[in-house]
Amino acid sequence: MVFKRWDVVKLPFAVEGTPEYRPALVIVAGDMLRQHGLLWVLMITSQRNKGWPGDVEIDDTIGAGLGVPSVVRTAKIMTVEAGKAELIGSLLGGQRKEVGERVFAAMGLAGAPLPA
Repeated sequence: MVFKRWDVVKLPFAVEGTPEYRPALVIVAGDMLRQHGLLWVLMITSQRNKGWPGDVEIDDTIGAGLGVPSVVRTAKIMTVEAGKAELIGSLLGGQRKEVGERVFAAMGLAGAPLPA
């Protein structure tokens, strides 16, 4: 499957030996996906959980393929195998810019132009 930046995917995470699926936001695909079969993703969690600095609320949960009010947790980034991901939606609108700015700031790249 081909993924692109801002796709929302679900990924299996082993919880006590049983896979449990969790949503994540793709922030890097492109060459990373083509050359290595990998994606860089940010965790998505329910708004019920205690908020963290850098969280970005998802306004359009239906478009993102999520069943509950959720946030992108920009402090939690990981590399995953694309073959284990399943597309469920997409992050839309101005939230893309907000996520990008917060991730860049956390990486010490504040003020750098955001990739297309």
